[in-house]
Parts: sequence; C-alpha cells; structure tokens
Amino acid sequence: MERCIKAILSVVPLKTFLLNRDCVKENKLYQTVLSSIVEPLANELTTDAVKNISTNLIKVGVLYDTVYNRLHTGQWNAVATSEREMFTILTYVRIVYTLYASNSYEDAIKDSIYLADLGLMLGCPSGLECKNVATDLLTETASILTRELANSDKQEPPMKRIKLDDITGEISLTENKSNDVPIMECPSLECFGTRCYDTKQPAVLKGIIDGWPAMERWHDPNYLLKVAGERTVPIEIGSQYSSDDWSQKLMKFRDFLEQSICCEPSDSAGKQPPAYLAQHDLFDQIPALRADIAIPDYIGRTDAQPRIKAWLGPKGTVSPLHTDPCHNLLCQVFGTKLIILARPEDTERLYPHDHFILNNTSQVDARRPDYDRFPLVRDVRFYRLMLRRGEVLYIPPKWWHYVESLSPSFSVSFWFE
Repeated sequence: MERCIKAILSVVPLKTFLLNRDCVKENKLYQTVLSSIVEPLANELTTDAVKNISTNLIKVGVLYDTVYNRLHTGQWNAVATSEREMFTILTYVRIVYTLYASNSYEDAIKDSIYLADLGLMLGCPSGLECKNVATDLLTETASILTRELANSDKQEPPMKRIKLDDITGEISLTENKSNDVPIMECPSLECFGTRCYDTKQPAVLKGIIDGWPAMERWHDPNYLLKVAGERTVPIEIGSQYSSDDWSQKLMKFRDFLEQSICCEPSDSAGKQPPAYLAQHDLFDQIPALRADIAIPDYIGRTDAQPRIKAWLGPKGTVSPLHTDPCHNLLCQVFGTKLIILARPEDTERLYPHDHFILNNTSQVDARRPDYDRFPLVRDVRFYRLMLRRGEVLYIPPKWWHYVESLSPSFSVSFWFE
C-alpha cells in the first residue's frame, strides 16, 4: 500500500501545486482546512508519520461533500470553475487518505478508482507533466491505481473474444448499397483534401487504421478488463437519446462489458433496454486505451487537437438522424454499423425537433420513414452504407447521419475543424 501511496503523492508537489491554487487561496475555509490536511502528507510518506488519519479523512470528507452538493445545485453550466477545480483537489487528497485509512488493500484501491473517475467527470482538469508527458492530476492518479489493482487482482477465467463475424445477411440488399458514397483506398492527404474535405463529400476510407494496436486488442474483453475493468463510465440506457425511455447511469466498465457486449444475444434479448457507452471522452480518462489509437494524418492538415470520442455498445444501439457542426472521421474498430446519410440542403425536409436541445436531431426514423406524418421526406435522397471493421467514414459538417449497430461494436470518432 505504501508503494502505491508514494507513487500518487509523487505526481505533484503537494504544497505548491495544491495549496497555491487560486480556488484555495480565495476561500479562507478551504485554505485553512486543506492546509491542515495536506501538511502531514507533505512531510512524510509512512503511515505512522501521518497523524490523526481518521480525523483528517473526516475533514476532507465533509469539505468534499460540501463542494459536491454545490456542483449539483442549479444548472451545470452555471457552476463556477473554481468549485470544480476545488472538487478535483479534494478528490485527490481524499484518495490518499482513503488508502492510508483502509484495512482492505483491494477495496481501498477500487474505492479510490471510483473517486478518481467521479472527480474526472465533475471536476476541472488540472494539467501537469509526468515523465515528460502532458497529463492530468486525476488521470495520472487513476492510472497508478489501475496498474496497482492489475498487479494484485486474482486470476479469473478468461472471457471469450468478441466475435468479428460478418453480418451481411442481416440487412436488405437496398441498405447494403453505398449509393454513390465514394470508397477510397488509403488516399493521400492532397487527395482527401481536394475530393472530400474541401468539397464536403462523405467517403469511406480504407487502410488508414489497420496499424492501430486497437485493431488486435479491443475485441479481446480480457484486455479491456485489464486496462479499464474497474473504471466508472457513463452509460446511456434506452433505444436512442431522443426517445422517452432514454436515461443515463454510471456503471463499472466491467459490468457494462459483461452484461451488454460479451453476453450471448439470447441472454439479454427482451430483458433489458440497450446500454450504450456513447460520445464519451474515454481516451482522456484512460490513457492506456488512447495509446492504442493514432490521430489520422488527414486531421492534422487543419486541426492539431481533435475531440476524440468512444462509442461501444451491443447490437441494436441507435444514434437517430442528426447533424454535428464539425468534421468527423468515424473509425470502426470492430463490429458493423448501418449508416444513413442526408445532405445539409435537406434539413427542412427532415423535420428537426423544435426544442433547442434537440434541434440538430430529426423527428424522422431514417430507416423506416413515416411518409404520412412527414411527407417532405419523400423528396430527400438518402445515402446508405455499411461501415465494417477497419473502415473509416468521413462525415462532413452539417451532414445528417443515422447510425445503428448491427453487431457488438466499438467505434472511435475524431471531431475536427
């Protein structure tokens, strides 16, 4: 345990990094309580030298709960950045004291990983450099804890690899046609720029992610469990985000993988609504997975820092017909997805929702349009294709796209300008 605590405490200089933050200095209560808690940690690294462990754990817990409640009062976009930054700092300190105070090594590690993930979701990034690599306070802390847990975990029976079977027979011939969406084999940067990016022309790109380690690793659930099994992630529950049955909940990645991805179809059919890890910053949260992918060169042409999102779910997950304001490279690591596209010029014929939250989403079911209810859809030209393992779809800004998983599927989106 002391080795793990020492590694976490070595991530940052405690006094200068934690106590000199503006969010601490601007609040006398925060400053007084946090100083009294951090001081013992900054002096020695042995358990015996940390005085009043239980008392300090209570102190940080009370302050943590106070800030947590403030984060959940009112609208999220109105929460002050200083409060979120304070939550990050308190999470870090609470993790250290949780490890010191616990009598159960494995339970303490798991509890601390959960705290780190909650801090990453609710707090504010606290950038730092570790071994000459830019990272984040809680990201690095969670990585240390995850490695420690992997070294101590008992060996469990290995899980079967996720099937990579072709599912062509499950879709009609009409929907199996690319309908004039170009297919390009590893195009040059110049070719992509002139034929796709500049003209805003969708295209299927082949041969550009074959070298990703993810292509060999991610359909092995044992690998995913090793690097991410104990992490907590937000999961969407329901048929699609625009439906009344949609909700969200936090789940351990292990539970999500076992219940939704690796189970046999007969085990879950008709029992539970689809669960989807959708549009999540998984690669910021778990650097080990980020190392398994690479930013395609086409993006660096215009944007050095794309937003990278993860999409992992079982067969049947749906993103309804919608638009995004930026360019998108949708990379299919495993599984197959049905994609239906429509031009930006057809926006008025696709009946966007009136509510401002959903005004980028169509009311039309792109796979089964109701022409009586939405008659203008008859004049829309849809482009249908199947995106398979190893393929990448370029989706230009404002193009409408419907996405449905036809099998268990793991995709990576690069959103760029």
